[in-house]
Amino acid sequence: MGSYIGYLFILLGLFIILLESILPGLYFPAVGIALTIYGVMLLFAPSLALPLALLAGIITVVILQSMVYRVREDIKIGPEKFIGRVIVLPVDLDENGQALITIDNEKWHIRSREPLKKGDLVKIVGIEGVFLLVEKVENS
Repeated sequence: MGSYIGYLFILLGLFIILLESILPGLYFPAVGIALTIYGVMLLFAPSLALPLALLAGIITVVILQSMVYRVREDIKIGPEKFIGRVIVLPVDLDENGQALITIDNEKWHIRSREPLKKGDLVKIVGIEGVFLLVEKVENS
């Protein structure tokens, strides 16, 4: 009967670790690793099960805190990642001030309030619907 409890804790720990892929950002890995180690140690060295499980949980929290959750980098995806970028305009804008260009191997529609020609230096300043808004950068 005692070995069944160990296996139960191992399965419960692995299940909780898998929860992290569904609900990221919580401390499920620390709890899952602690329960898994607790289950393994119940099978092989019951007297060390609780101290080692607690130690593993604390170490996991420290590692998660220092390497994963402390990363404060603002990750931008989609068109927001281009705002502020300066590019050389590869095509002339049409009569509506629009064009289709390629940035980082992605096709994007651009729009400008001023007439721009191929070769102009432009800065991406915003987003309007599906368009990246660009303004001419004066050469200094």
